Amino acid sequence: MSDKHQTEHSDYNNKLFGRWAWLYDYEKYFFSPLRKKTARFLDAQPSKKILDVATGTGAQAYELAKLGHEVIGIDLSPAMLVQANKKLSPNLKLKFQEANGTKLPFENETFDIAVISWAIHDMPYEIGIKVLKEMKRIIKGDGMILIVDYMNPKKHVVAKFTHPLICLYETKNYKPFIERGLDAYINKADLKVVKESNYLGVWELIILEKQSYATGQAEEISKPSSANI
Repeated sequence: MSDKHQTEHSDYNNKLFGRWAWLYDYEKYFFSPLRKKTARFLDAQPSKKILDVATGTGAQAYELAKLGHEVIGIDLSPAMLVQANKKLSPNLKLKFQEANGTKLPFENETFDIAVISWAIHDMPYEIGIKVLKEMKRIIKGDGMILIVDYMNPKKHVVAKFTHPLICLYETKNYKPFIERGLDAYINKADLKVVKESNYLGVWELIILEKQSYATGQAEEISKPSSANI
């Protein structure tokens, strides 16, 4: 995707979420259980260094920080980050900064975990792939990526019935996202699924690792032990 298209998406993103940023923070009254489940789903002992991509109002980053992790939340929208910064506390290792998920301002293998929730479906396909590849770049060799997003209607009966309703309010990128399926993004980014779950049959939670790490682990297991040589 060209720089022009990325700029167009950034402008679209800022206009859309800039208008509704104040409203998004009310999601805590409805989606707090999902945010808490997502944080626990990682089953990661603190303190891990975590990057929350497309953090929005920082709700997921906040839940992860409450578990004792060191969390940085990044987002394209300054308006969203205004809301996110309200969650800062001297008791939490949490900070937010403006950044583009397709060009993360971090060195290779900086983080233990990278998280993206409710965001890939809002991105054009090419940008979604670039974001996942960037997330893969900045996690350590044995690091994890956690995706939370809409479940494909083919995977769960509840998702099948809620899909028409979601189409009424979601952005223009939602339908192409569903048509491709999240597996298309995962395969293109060369990631391996480690663990899956869902919430109410509407959202899926997927933990991924680098294919290179998975291959290396498999090779180590297949090697004969010194006792057998």
